[in-house]
Amino acid sequence: MKRFANASDWNSLTTVPIRVVFFDIDDTLVDLRSAALNGFLAISGKWLTHLHPERQTEIAADFADDGAQSYERYMSGDLTFLGQREVRFQRVYQMAGILSPAGESYIRWASDYEARVRESWSPFDDVKAFLEGLKKRDIPYGAVSNNTGEFQREKLQAAGLGGFHCVIGSDTAGAPKPHALPLLAGCSELKCEPGNTLYRQQSYK
Repeated sequence: MKRFANASDWNSLTTVPIRVVFFDIDDTLVDLRSAALNGFLAISGKWLTHLHPERQTEIAADFADDGAQSYERYMSGDLTFLGQREVRFQRVYQMAGILSPAGESYIRWASDYEARVRESWSPFDDVKAFLEGLKKRDIPYGAVSNNTGEFQREKLQAAGLGGFHCVIGSDTAGAPKPHALPLLAGCSELKCEPGNTLYRQQSYK
């Protein structure tokens, strides 16, 4: 099933003309879940060989899907971005019945994991065609994310996605989504009215 309708269909679905489109990034434009799964299994798979393959997949999925619910703690300011990842990491190693690396060993793991994830950043199959459709219709588009703006700009570039007129992160917007501030910041930067703006999001992360 297609994640995006044709760009030419969107105005027909609204009662007002769409002047600007904003997107979330993670698991909307970029398949972050697959990148997280691949990265985790590439680094930690060798420690899970005592488990049935199905269980290995379940543990990797718990890490990728944030079974620890630590991202919400990051969003509320209780954890740093790296801290929420460590909480997820410790949880799944406990699920696997193995001792999780700590200190310098964890820092090395986190560095290796980040490198693997970045190698796996890629867009969903229909994203590039949809963005091209917006370009052809002269509809500018931007991205609004709960991660930092600089990090997300790097992600879009690595995934081969260009043409964004702005990338708004929660670090500069003043608050994370679902607060309205990030989207209002995007509207302000592109000088568009919120009522003529469309926003597409698959994930709250």
